[in-house]
Amino acid sequence: MKLIIQKIRDFLLRKKRKGRQLIFFEKIGDRNTSRDEMLKNLITVLEKNGFKIKNKK
Repeated sequence: MKLIIQKIRDFLLRKKRKGRQLIFFEKIGDRNTSRDEMLKNLITVLEKNGFKIKNKK
């Protein structure tokens, strides 16, 4: 089995060419963002994309 390492940019361009929707490449934080803020941002992004969250904190 041969493992090919590809750049993120190439991966995204290939997906767009095939007509697939990229919904999970939204930024939820950076290295200076606290875990609580990242969790809150992740929940809002998932809800925006149609997911339903049961136990929000």
